[in-house]
Amino acid sequence: MGYSFPSDTGLAIPLPDDAHSRPSTDGLMNADSDDGSTISDVAIHLRRLRAASSEKYSAARALGEVLVGGHHPGAIARAAGITIAQQYVVMAITVHHSPTRPVSDQIATAATADRIKHLETALASTYGERALPLLGPDGGTLVLADNDFDAQGPHDLFTFLVRNTGEPITATVVQATVSAIPRATDLAHDLLEIVQRLGYGARLYDFDDLVLEYQLTRPGQANERLRTLLSPILEHRDLVETLRQHIANHFSRQATARALHVHSNTIDYRLRRIKELTGMDPYQTTGLWYLQSALIAHTYHTAGPRISK
Repeated sequence: MGYSFPSDTGLAIPLPDDAHSRPSTDGLMNADSDDGSTISDVAIHLRRLRAASSEKYSAARALGEVLVGGHHPGAIARAAGITIAQQYVVMAITVHHSPTRPVSDQIATAATADRIKHLETALASTYGERALPLLGPDGGTLVLADNDFDAQGPHDLFTFLVRNTGEPITATVVQATVSAIPRATDLAHDLLEIVQRLGYGARLYDFDDLVLEYQLTRPGQANERLRTLLSPILEHRDLVETLRQHIANHFSRQATARALHVHSNTIDYRLRRIKELTGMDPYQTTGLWYLQSALIAHTYHTAGPRISK
């Protein structure tokens, strides 16, 4: 992955002005007053200072909260004895837990706390003060100091997380300078939301992997127009699923037929019906391009939010 840094963003990719905010994260500062300070902010800041001066896991979390929240990290960093880097990797994470036998809420809560503690311990042991985890039962945000912006670094971190959780993980990564961490966090969680809504597989994604999907799912007139292209076939589930599988199988009629357990002639018939109803020809590059774009926009819109607050 190659990265450049527009001076106005500090992100390793250009960030549009209309980038959505991720769902709010418990524990982050939400200062909003005219003078930049409220009683609540002071209380939160004091709590973080106490955490930063206590045990190392609390210190890492406290500093991570400040950086993600867009506040000056100096006091927290000094209390924690952690050096602030100029560049960071921001990773949004979802852990896909395997089904387990029913247990009491108390046991489940204790087990979850143990898993998080185990992961934080492993991160601290391997990455030291570079890792600033903000993790919960189902994932969260991980900020990692990465002054060299090593392209292999995020992949190594992802492999480490999978190995230490023992569960499949979906993650998205954005690399940014320290001042751009809040925007990088928003973008990383936007990308994770796209992956989850579109049902993509569990792996690591960066912005380059999802640049088309990101653009197609932004709200506006173009997005609304794209979604209407599929309106004539939405009541025909077999046609929608045929289109979805045809795209997923790289436009191979034979592979699509195998996936749907039908004859290839049936696929031909359904593709012709899609053309008749939508006016877009799935046998032509332009028509297929519009149909694929419309399917992405429609699926994202109808899936609804997946990231828990």
